[in-house]
Amino acid sequence: MFKKKITEQVLDAIEKSPGGIASLDVLMSLRICGSSTLKTTISRLNKTDRIIHLKRGTYSSNPIRDAFLCAQSTFNGYLGFSSALYLHGLITELPFTISVVTAGKSGKKQMGEYQFKAISLKEKAVGFEKIGNKVVSSRAKTLFDCLYLPEYSIERQKLIGAYRDAGLSKKEWPEFDLYVEKFGGNKMGMMEKAKKEIRGD
Repeated sequence: MFKKKITEQVLDAIEKSPGGIASLDVLMSLRICGSSTLKTTISRLNKTDRIIHLKRGTYSSNPIRDAFLCAQSTFNGYLGFSSALYLHGLITELPFTISVVTAGKSGKKQMGEYQFKAISLKEKAVGFEKIGNKVVSSRAKTLFDCLYLPEYSIERQKLIGAYRDAGLSKKEWPEFDLYVEKFGGNKMGMMEKAKKEIRGD
């Protein structure tokens, strides 16, 4: 029986991984070839643009299959701001800058038509949940983050309108209040005003 070349086997393994993303550890566990040959093969696939090197030891199929998952794999953190608004169905326009909230350093990386941006919130990098295979800020935390750092959000009135239309539940408002009380600082008044606008108080 015809056996695929090692290059094709490695490429196939990356493409068949969840979201088209594979780590070096996972590829090594498949025992397609020895460690040295695998690393050389990955390097060649990357140089010829058949795969994308996301970060050390993590690779994506090319073209990118899931930009949100790629961004999250590039920067350790959770998807937030306009990316979270989109994933929660609060906005319909796909953001071309994908925001990842981290407790570590801020940074950015261009990946084809997308820009991946890590936004450091340090101790404020809390309040997330799983949506499918992605980790995303909760709806209440997304509202807090967008009000706290509006430069990474959508226009304020659109944000207020999106939350007014969608509404936060009786369980979600106390969560939002907790973040305001703990992290709001000198922005607490502005956040309380936004809450009243959304609720129609």
